[in-house]
Amino acid sequence: MWLNGENKLQTSSDINRVISAELPHADIYPKIFKAVSSYMIHGPCGAARFKSPCMKEGRCSKFFPKKFTSSTTINDGYPSYRRRDHGVVVEKNGIKLDNRSVVPYSPVLLMRYQAHVNTEYCNKSNSIKYLFKYVNKGPDRATIQISSNSAESSDTTIVDEMKNYYDCRYLSPCEAVWRIFGFDIHHRWPPVQRLTFHLPRQQSILFQDDDQVDVVLQKGQTSKTIFLAWFEANTIYWRVKL
Repeated sequence: MWLNGENKLQTSSDINRVISAELPHADIYPKIFKAVSSYMIHGPCGAARFKSPCMKEGRCSKFFPKKFTSSTTINDGYPSYRRRDHGVVVEKNGIKLDNRSVVPYSPVLLMRYQAHVNTEYCNKSNSIKYLFKYVNKGPDRATIQISSNSAESSDTTIVDEMKNYYDCRYLSPCEAVWRIFGFDIHHRWPPVQRLTFHLPRQQSILFQDDDQVDVVLQKGQTSKTIFLAWFEANTIYWRVKL
C-alpha cells in the first residue's frame, strides 16, 4: 500500500497506529488476542526449540525472539517495533511466548482476513526492490532429468534422452490455491471477445448424419450465432440509449 499526503507514516506514533508487534490483553481484546495467537506468533525457536525449521547454524534465520523495546524507532530499512514487557504471554507447544515472538501485523487487516498477514513499514530502497521482485518475476520453473543408475545399467541399455527430459512449470502453494478456488488470474478492460463472422444466411450448422432434413433446416432458421446475437443486442440497447 502506497500512502500519500497526510496519510504518510512520518513518526513512530504514526507507525504504532497502523502496525503492532505486541500481544493485546486477552480480557480487553479477546478476539484480536485469539487472532494474534493463532496467526502472528513465530516459534517457538532458538534455545526453546533448536529443531525449529527456521533455525540455521544454531540461530533463528528470522532473528526471533526479538528484544524488548519501549518505543518504535525508525532505522535504515525496517523499523524496530515497540515490544513492551507487559506480562502478556501465549503458550505454543508447551512453551510460553511473549511480545518478542510476535510478527508485526495490522490489527485491521488481521481481523478482516483472519490469516497470517505480515505488515511492515518500508523506508529503504532495498525494501522496495525486494517487494517488486516478487510482483514482476515470472512463474517458477523446474528442470527434471530422469536417468537410470549407472551401477545397474549395462552398456547395451538404450537411453531415450528426449523421453527422460522434462521442462516443467512449478506452482507455489499460494498460486496453486489461487487457481483451485478459481480466482481471476488477470483482468482486462474493456473486455474484448473475438467473434467468428459469416455472411448472411451462411452460418455454420452442426447436425448428425442421420438427422432429418427438416430438422436441419429448422436449426438454421431458429439458431443464432454469437455474431448474430451481437447485432441484435446492438439494435436493442442502441434504441434504449436514445
